[in-house]
Amino acid sequence: MKNLIPFVILALGILQFNCSKDGPPGPQGNPGPQGPAGTTGAAGPAGSANVIYSPWFLTGAAAWDTTSAVLSSYGAFAHYDKAAAGVTQDIIDNGIVLAYMKGDPSSGLANDVYPLPYTFGIGYGYIDHWDFDLNAAGNIRFLYKSTSPWTLTDLGGISFRYVIVPGGIAGGRISDPRKMTYDEVCEVYGIPK
Repeated sequence: MKNLIPFVILALGILQFNCSKDGPPGPQGNPGPQGPAGTTGAAGPAGSANVIYSPWFLTGAAAWDTTSAVLSSYGAFAHYDKAAAGVTQDIIDNGIVLAYMKGDPSSGLANDVYPLPYTFGIGYGYIDHWDFDLNAAGNIRFLYKSTSPWTLTDLGGISFRYVIVPGGIAGGRISDPRKMTYDEVCEVYGIPK
């Protein structure tokens, strides 16, 4: 019996090296039965498809009103009304409108973007203040106040842009866009800069 043990070990070793798991794949089996339907998940957050944004636009010198009686109610030197069909009463009541300016000639930073309201000049002997108001559906009023006003030509060289965020989007899981930088707003809502 002792003489058989080495032969059994040798036979098992030969079988182990001659048997292989590698080989050609077998034929495809029949598909199994359909599993049960899953549950419907919660709806995702609203997307940015309904966000409206304007291109950058220049007002031109003649577009600024410096004589209207409306100015005294705002304490402004000049105002510019921009037609904006996306500013509906629902947006005024439930949404958010953001406005930006670019090209402050007093700062020398023609391509820097400033969110409105924006104040510049404190400590330089003057104060310029830019703002906007949703004074009526379909309109955005841009306002300029200053202790040392620019000329209308200077005002006409400023670029503006607005972004309208409907209430359902503004109230979703996205941060309050009024607290975001311009770059963050562009990234979140897919707006070209």
